[in-house]
Amino acid sequence: MSSQPENEDDRDHQKSKKPADTAFKQQRLPAWQPIITANTALPVFLIIGLVFIPIGIVLVVTSNRVNEFDLDYTDTNCISTSVANTTCADVLAKANYTGQSCTCVKSFTLDTDFNGDVYFYYGLVNYYQNHRRYVRSRDDNQLLGKTDRVSTDCQPFQKATNGSDIDIAPCGAIANSKFNDTFSLSFNNNETVNIAKTGIAWSTDKDVKFRNPTNAATYFPAQPHPPNWNGTAWDLDPTSADNDGYQNEDFIVWMRTAAMPTFRKLYRKVITSSTGSFQNGLPKGTYYLTVTYNYPVSSFAGRKQFIISTTSWMGGKNPFLGWAYIAVGIICMITFVIFFILHKTWKTENLASYQMRRMQNRPPISTSEYYPIEESNQKTIISSSITLPSGPQQNNLSSNLSGTIDSFNNKTSTTQTAVGNVPSNEMSSMAMVMVTSPSYNDDISFEQNNSLLNESTDKVNLSSLSFLQTKQRQINHRRNKSEPVILGNLEELSSSLSPNPTTSLLLESSSTSTTSNESAMSNNTSFENKRKSSSKNLSPSTNIKQTTNGERPSSSTTKKKKPWYNVS
Repeated sequence: MSSQPENEDDRDHQKSKKPADTAFKQQRLPAWQPIITANTALPVFLIIGLVFIPIGIVLVVTSNRVNEFDLDYTDTNCISTSVANTTCADVLAKANYTGQSCTCVKSFTLDTDFNGDVYFYYGLVNYYQNHRRYVRSRDDNQLLGKTDRVSTDCQPFQKATNGSDIDIAPCGAIANSKFNDTFSLSFNNNETVNIAKTGIAWSTDKDVKFRNPTNAATYFPAQPHPPNWNGTAWDLDPTSADNDGYQNEDFIVWMRTAAMPTFRKLYRKVITSSTGSFQNGLPKGTYYLTVTYNYPVSSFAGRKQFIISTTSWMGGKNPFLGWAYIAVGIICMITFVIFFILHKTWKTENLASYQMRRMQNRPPISTSEYYPIEESNQKTIISSSITLPSGPQQNNLSSNLSGTIDSFNNKTSTTQTAVGNVPSNEMSSMAMVMVTSPSYNDDISFEQNNSLLNESTDKVNLSSLSFLQTKQRQINHRRNKSEPVILGNLEELSSSLSPNPTTSLLLESSSTSTTSNESAMSNNTSFENKRKSSSKNLSPSTNIKQTTNGERPSSSTTKKKKPWYNVS
């Protein structure tokens, strides 16, 4: 009895079609997908072009060194020697192709010597050996020497035409259409060229794919031969038993079907002799070819050729492969040049457009900021005018401002600051000047520079305001006691600082109201927070008399009921 699911979760699990949680079913296997970019594709095209073109040139040169002669002997090119003014094709047609043969003689001249190994070929044009039913019309078991019943693929050339149940040997359309023209070549019509019948088929075919039956001498005469043959397979070469039957090399060459409608097949190899005219091959001169015309081709508009050719390390004469390599190499080189130009052009345009967009997005800046190299001597001056009393507070304030400026120097590497020495007067007006040169660092933007500059300025002004607030409380205390407020003489301050030329340039007379400076800084919220925090930390007991050697400055002015930090 089958077990039923105990609860609803089990039933849902059984009905679920979710794939198992494995790397394969959940598509979590590691994968690799190439990303084709210009930097990876362009070198490939360049390498292919540089490699294929030389290879193609070598193949074309090698193919051109192969000597080849082609003679067409179809129709009017082969006149019968037995019937006057009649072609051999017409002789076969009048005999209704009943096995009658015709002989013709063709003369030709070789312009160059054919040195080395020389081969004879026969060629056929408009002959489709690649037809599907034609290629299948054979029995490989029969060709291996087996005497079993042949395959039905040999139809209609499977059984004898007389109605007997005996298989044709060899069966099939390929064997029935075997080429059976013969050739004989002589030099100057008196010296016959010796040719070899063996050594023209593939050794693998002769040793592996084709075998004669064990009793070949009695088997073949008992079997019917193909309809278009004049004798049995055992009559293909009566002079040699190793080249007879299914192992006849002419038969083996024909049974290897061609892929194209125009093809050539090896017929014979020239045998060179130690003496005579054929020691190195075929010398140039006049030759006479005797053709036994047995194979009809007029019914399908075919052509027949006799070909003489030498060979090279790459085979016979075939320039197609070399020109194919050259064509592919040239196409790759052209593609490389086109894409390289497009890549460089688009890269330049994209860079220019990127820089243009970057310039449009930047805030307007001055000429000195945009050209830091040519106008690097221009400096930004930040000044803050304060009036310092003489005494310990002066030293404390100077150290406080110096620390603030040093912190600003750490943030902007190109900032240069200078603070002059304060004279030992009771009260003096001093202009604190901070000179900066703009920093053009790619890592710090224009807005960041402004932010750092504002922050450092706030710190300087915060210190100034803290001191001013302390002094204001002291003045208010003095005013309650009706004590006069004495301002320092700026001319005396300038004269006291004149020995130092650097300090003289960096100190200016205060001409700006501290009230306006304070109102400008109050617009910044961060500055307000800093001012409040600093106001809480100020010490209330800073009421110290500002005297120097118990004397007041000689050139001081007394003004009542006005703050001492009057800045015009």
